[in-house]
Amino acid sequence: MAGAEKTGASAARSDLFVKAVCVVTPTPRSPPETVARLEEFWRAVGGYPLLLTPELHDDLVSRSSHLPHVVAAELANYVLSPAHPKQQAMLCANGFRDASRIASGSPEMWRDIALANRGNLARVLGVFVEDLQEFKLALENGDQKVVEEFFENAKQRRDAWSGQNASPSPE
Repeated sequence: MAGAEKTGASAARSDLFVKAVCVVTPTPRSPPETVARLEEFWRAVGGYPLLLTPELHDDLVSRSSHLPHVVAAELANYVLSPAHPKQQAMLCANGFRDASRIASGSPEMWRDIALANRGNLARVLGVFVEDLQEFKLALENGDQKVVEEFFENAKQRRDAWSGQNASPSPE
């Protein structure tokens, strides 16, 4: 799990896989010696191999990789829509830049990823939208406690994850 929004040879980095989680998805037909060689390869380039079934991989990345990309893309589509006043883009600062960075990734690659994992991605998008609807309702009702808990939970979870995250952030 490495890389950034840049594509092509000019975006290559010699340290791309250093401290990156590298998922190996053996099946019952995978020769154990081949799986061991793959794990050894990923360790040799600085990565942390993680063995998962293909099904578990697809489920997990639908939340941690594919959903964030869809959210970043929709954020860019919505906020930077030509339907909004031209001053809108002028008010997009660091928070918007950071939250939408991955929307600059390859549209063709992300089309293929989204369609290949569409069942899992559609399911997690549904849960995500439901959670946003609950937050929207709390906002509409002026429920200070629920709104604060939403942000507090997010902060605690993000801070705990960030403190132990193996993959470095792109620069």
